[in-house]
Amino acid sequence: MNHSKIIVGVRKALNNWLRQFKVYIDPGQKLYKIEEGLLNIFKWGRFEPLPRLNYVLVFRSFYAKCEACSLDENADSYYQVSLVHNKNRKIITHETKDISEAFTVAEQIAKGLSLSLKDAASVPGKSSWKKF
Repeated sequence: MNHSKIIVGVRKALNNWLRQFKVYIDPGQKLYKIEEGLLNIFKWGRFEPLPRLNYVLVFRSFYAKCEACSLDENADSYYQVSLVHNKNRKIITHETKDISEAFTVAEQIAKGLSLSLKDAASVPGKSSWKKF
């Protein structure tokens, strides 16, 4: 029997007091579940097989508060951790405003699934492969 540790990510940019989103990854069984909750009481979602994954990606996602707002370095943003599959499809597994938290979760996922980690968040406009 495989006793792998389940990795949990939280979609903080989408969470609020009414709706919550969590992503569960079971590296040993190669399964994932996107769980949506309502009022932190009702929860739904089911485990599904992971697609054939290419790599784990950390990137910075900007949220403009208005159409005329600029997306400069002071813009509201989140760091997102995603599982990339089919070359450009993504399963967003974690969102946070803390870059170190994003990389902690990304490294945990990359190690658990034996995937490479691509850093598209640290240096604007440049991506690199992170070694650990």
